[in-house]
Amino acid sequence: MLPSTVATTELLMSDPNTPKFTLRFHKPGNHELLGLLAERYGVSKNQLAEDMLERELQAAALLLERDLTGTLELLRSYRRSEHLESAIDDIARAEAHENDPIATNMAATPITGDAYGIADVFAA
Repeated sequence: MLPSTVATTELLMSDPNTPKFTLRFHKPGNHELLGLLAERYGVSKNQLAEDMLERELQAAALLLERDLTGTLELLRSYRRSEHLESAIDDIARAEAHENDPIATNMAATPITGDAYGIADVFAA
């Protein structure tokens, strides 16, 4: 770790406004490995975890940015005049499909009498 990073870490750890986060390890082996690596690199477990987490977060953010950029490019390339008619045709074909998976049938009204005469009680 660079000396400037050590000084920054010490300053941040003494600052009461530094955000805090409790990390619970569900796999004890990860906690043990974190301790071994921190000792090997001569840093605290907290600093090593933050450094490693920072790298992972940056990598994940780049992937997210790439995904969002791709979506944005698709949206920018969309031309209503080129896609509207085919979209309408696709929907019409899907709606006209013979084997509609959510087709409904009218339920027949059961023909039953008032077996217990309840309706007669309220009719009087």
